[in-house]
Amino acid sequence: MGSEFYFPVLINVVILIPFLVGAVLLVRAVKNWATITLLVGASCLTLAPLLASIGYLIPSGPGWEGLSYVFAGMGLAGVGLLGCVAGAVGVGIKYSATVRRAKELEVLLQQVQERIDSGGRI
Repeated sequence: MGSEFYFPVLINVVILIPFLVGAVLLVRAVKNWATITLLVGASCLTLAPLLASIGYLIPSGPGWEGLSYVFAGMGLAGVGLLGCVAGAVGVGIKYSATVRRAKELEVLLQQVQERIDSGGRI
């Protein structure tokens, strides 16, 4: 096995596996369509380089037997990237809505505190 096999393994160990673990922890914390889509995308991105490496390791003859695995890995990477982008956008939208609601609640609590301090009715 040459260094061509170790590069995808190094990418998986350094970048994709921690990304997958983070996506799993995010789904465990909040289960909605955005986090699940992010998890599916991270899973596809984790498996895609391994599938392409398997295709590279298959002895190829005139029939190019390993080429289908390489193309499947590239397709899986594309699906994973789209899933990650959609999930990240969804998580961002949910987070911004949560921040907006928290600010509104903070203003409301400040108004209630001012009314209590002035001795007025709530």
